[in-house]
Amino acid sequence: MVWCFQCGAPYDEDVSECVECGVATFPSPPQPAEGVGGPDDEQLAYEFHEWSYGARNGLEAALREEGLEHAWLGPTLIVCEADEEEVDKAVEGVLRAQLPDLDKSLPAVVYELGDYDDAQKADVMSELLSEGIAHEVDYAGNLVVGEADEEAVDAVFDRMINAAAQRQFGPGLPGVEPYQVLEALFLSSDRLRRNTSDTKAVEDFAIAHGQVVQLSLPWGYDGDFWRSMLDAADELREALVAGPDPTDGDIAAEQAAVTLRDLLRRYM
Repeated sequence: MVWCFQCGAPYDEDVSECVECGVATFPSPPQPAEGVGGPDDEQLAYEFHEWSYGARNGLEAALREEGLEHAWLGPTLIVCEADEEEVDKAVEGVLRAQLPDLDKSLPAVVYELGDYDDAQKADVMSELLSEGIAHEVDYAGNLVVGEADEEAVDAVFDRMINAAAQRQFGPGLPGVEPYQVLEALFLSSDRLRRNTSDTKAVEDFAIAHGQVVQLSLPWGYDGDFWRSMLDAADELREALVAGPDPTDGDIAAEQAAVTLRDLLRRYM
């Protein structure tokens, strides 16, 4: 007997493909999803709806070869969370096997990766594999892709930059509108630049500052601006907490308020 690794349907040994799922058959039945891992083991789900039958067949073979516990719910793969790294390697291996070779007879585009660390380079390669973009790394460590794929590769780098920008800011604050927080910062800093003893302005600024440091980078805002704005807001807060200088008085707080207000003005 042989079995479909997705639905578990049994077939005679001469049947190589499941008539229902279209994927290959294997000489042992698949594991049920509830049997993956022990009672205390966390599970992970990988979605392979966009993968071809051949790619899923290759992944199934790799997982069996490595002896990794797994189950399929249609094109969704269930594995133990503890096996995530090994499963990722198996996925990468299948993607690499299907990736076309870079056609060196066609025009190419070179991307310098000198400013990227090893983890960032690995992320780039992983994205290119997922997108099925042929590529290679030259002797100088630069990424080489076909000119026809330039737009798609640019999109990969843009996604990585945006993701990195999101990670360096706050976790997000549901129900809070970023524009309203920035408006409160602008109005309070505008008042504080003229009078750092304005109690209401100090209170409004403290509330807005507590919110803005929790916000993730909102859509439509530049990451460099957002970092500069947060730094300016932190500087004003520190100056207000420190209080007047014995020699210079409130100059530090006033200047910090001006800097913050000027940064925010173009968004008001």
